[in-house]
Amino acid sequence: MQLELAKWLTREVGEDKADRVIAFTETCNVADLDTATALSAAELCAKHKLSTADATIIYATTLAHGADLLTRDRHFKNLPGVRFVPETGA
Repeated sequence: MQLELAKWLTREVGEDKADRVIAFTETCNVADLDTATALSAAELCAKHKLSTADATIIYATTLAHGADLLTRDRHFKNLPGVRFVPETGA
């Protein structure tokens, strides 16, 4: 996750802000990808016709921990536990 986040942030807001966000992520809890979460992700892929494995694993992990997923990914827009943030015109 940090790889994709760092790439996107560096491109969108610059290296300094990206570094601050990545530093923040180092204070967060990191969840292991265990068998239960992997199987849940597979079920979510099929149930919601999702194709991106990494994003679905993130969604399954979010649900397993009773958290909300904050995303700009339209594939998750109307799913339970998702807070969709539309992109604003620049």
